[in-house]
Amino acid sequence: MPSPDSLHDVRAAVLSADRQFQVIDGGKRGGGPPEGDTDPGHCPVTPIGHLDGTYYLLDSVGQLRSLSARQIGNRHDLVGLFGGHDDWLRAEFPKKAQCKIKDTNGQDTTEERIVDFRINSVAAFLQAGCTAAGLFGDHILIRRPGIWAERDGMPVVHCGDQVLIGDRLEPAGTRTGNQIWAAAPPASRPAQPCGPDIGRTLQHQLQELWNYRCAGGAIMAMGLLGCAYYGAAIPWRPAGFLIGGAGSGKSSLLTVLRGASPMNFYTNDTSKAGLEQSLDGRAMPSFIDEASDREDQRGARALLDLVLSASGGEGTRGSRGGVDGKARKIEVAGSIIMASISPPDMKAQHLGRFTIIDLVRPDEGADYSTEHKELAQWAQKHGAALWGRALAGWTRYRDSLAIYRRALAAIGCAPREMDQLGALLAGWFILTSDGLPNEKQAAGGVEAVRDFIRDREDVVAQDAPMQMVSHLLSTTVQLQRSTERKSIGELIERVLTRKLAVEADGPDFSRGVAGEVLAQHGIRVIRADEPKDKRGRDAPRLALGNGIWFAPNNSMLKDLFNGTPFEGNRWVYEVMRLESARRNAKAMRVGQTPPAKCIWVSAEELGFEGEDDNDD
Repeated sequence: MPSPDSLHDVRAAVLSADRQFQVIDGGKRGGGPPEGDTDPGHCPVTPIGHLDGTYYLLDSVGQLRSLSARQIGNRHDLVGLFGGHDDWLRAEFPKKAQCKIKDTNGQDTTEERIVDFRINSVAAFLQAGCTAAGLFGDHILIRRPGIWAERDGMPVVHCGDQVLIGDRLEPAGTRTGNQIWAAAPPASRPAQPCGPDIGRTLQHQLQELWNYRCAGGAIMAMGLLGCAYYGAAIPWRPAGFLIGGAGSGKSSLLTVLRGASPMNFYTNDTSKAGLEQSLDGRAMPSFIDEASDREDQRGARALLDLVLSASGGEGTRGSRGGVDGKARKIEVAGSIIMASISPPDMKAQHLGRFTIIDLVRPDEGADYSTEHKELAQWAQKHGAALWGRALAGWTRYRDSLAIYRRALAAIGCAPREMDQLGALLAGWFILTSDGLPNEKQAAGGVEAVRDFIRDREDVVAQDAPMQMVSHLLSTTVQLQRSTERKSIGELIERVLTRKLAVEADGPDFSRGVAGEVLAQHGIRVIRADEPKDKRGRDAPRLALGNGIWFAPNNSMLKDLFNGTPFEGNRWVYEVMRLESARRNAKAMRVGQTPPAKCIWVSAEELGFEGEDDNDD
């Protein structure tokens, strides 16, 4: 693979580097049993392990089967493992008996014939094979239909009855390393790659038939589709949220993208648990309509959390309790695209994984309903070829991603945004262009989606620590001996100003009163020119300039976060994530709060500018 650091070398090496692609012509067997065993010496059943008295095997068509010791010695279960045929069983473990027959002269005689197979011997043989295979556990990955990553990172397309590994077609039940490509009903499969003209046509129609609030919406939609074709094979799997009011065409756009994805999962009414069960072990594009248009927003946020974990690394891997009291393993990976009138409340981590495409209604008098339906049919017709194009351009995708990441970094894009937008731009480029983007093309692609780019300041502002700071500074408290209320931010600003009193706010809002109210809430402001105390001691500080001390053990300060995501001691954790945050080595007192190891934060990081130039 060419070095991503050398644009010229990469482009030269990859211009014609699309992988040899083989169309999977499957589905003819229909998942039925084989006609018979042509190789009597090879066991059609594959032992893969055992655990706690349960034996795990792949049956004659490659399905994962788990049998207890009693079941593995049952005739019906054994014959079921072999697809209803006992040819191999009779050949390898024959049960013979003396049978009376008539010879050529018509005389009665006896002859030894195979009348069945030896059940106990077969059971012992399979148990020994499972024991030799070792203990069955999470290190063995059972792969179901979808697009997965092989050990070298290249996508593996599992289509149920057949598997495309590199440029080889393998039958279901094949094992590579710790991955077992278990058999399943035949699924949709890719076709021969199409040219970039098909991708460009789709992008043009997406641009013409929908109105996007932000320029570059059609490119982002194409990028979501391109990344979705890779399933779990890419480490960063962008998720999308199509939003818009009634009549904006969000569901129609979702239908078009779904039509262009031959292998997909779709639902318009699901929960997190339902989605986990439906997608367990499958890595494919998922489309969820009306994802958050429900009264219970907790369910919508739970879906977001599932997407958050499914879109990166190994995806969602966990355990869920079953009705039988046994834990059930779940695994969800792949790109997920949702549509709803508006998304639920997203946290900073969600915004880093979701690209929100905001749609607006068509111009007055315009109606594209018929065109939307025709485009969905067109997308369904060409989806398999587009999928084939994405798979054939796997190497180009990886190198295009590196190029777009550098272009995004050049304009100050935050690292996580470089991952998200870089993947989307690479997915779009693979579907609509040949070769690799040069520097000018990469810069042009970045400029086309500039409205979707969040810079470092945007990311920091939406991060949890700054959200906590925003809540704290905007919270109002009552002034002493007054019914008037002021925000914590106003009190801090008042202490930092040089004026002793602010006439417009009355005598109750002097700098001294502001300091006393803050002290009651475990907050002490230290000015850059803070004078010494009555004993001649310097003001406590851990850095030069204006700073603020927070007492983590102050109950009134803790109460300000009740009913928020920072409730309890979570706010302390978020304060410590601020860049200038430092804990004092020795306990100190803030107001009447018992001494504790307080936290110092720079006033500038909290948004307070330097001292004003007004005289006292």
